[in-house]
Amino acid sequence: MEKVSLIARYLLALMLIIFGLNKFVGFMSFPPLEGFAAEYMSVIGGSYILKTMGLIYIAGAVMLLLNRAVGLAAVLIAPLAFNAFMFHLTLDPANIAGAAIFVALVVLVIIGNKDKFQGLISSS
Repeated sequence: MEKVSLIARYLLALMLIIFGLNKFVGFMSFPPLEGFAAEYMSVIGGSYILKTMGLIYIAGAVMLLLNRAVGLAAVLIAPLAFNAFMFHLTLDPANIAGAAIFVALVVLVIIGNKDKFQGLISSS
C-alpha cells in the first residue's frame, strides 16, 4: 500500500499542477457545458473562486511533491475534489471521470498517510 500511496501522491501532484496552472493561464479547453452547469461556471469563472482554487491546487501540489505537510495538503484538497465530483455527478455526469480520478487519488493519499490523521479522529 505504501507504493500505491506514493504513486497516487505524485499523480495527484501532477494533476494539481496542471489544473492549478490552467486556472491562471487557460491552456486547456473543456467541452462546452449546458444549462445550469454553464451558468454556474460562468458565475464562478468571473469571481475570485477559480483563482483561489488554482492557488490551493498549486500549493497542495508543492506540499505533495516535497513530502512536506502531506496531511495538510490532503485536508486542503479533499473538499475541492469532493466539490468537483459532486458538480459532475449532479450537473455534468458525462464528464465525471476526471473528478472520480481526482477523488480516488486523494483517498489513496489519505489512506497511505492515515497516521497523520489520527489526531483528527481520536475521541480524546
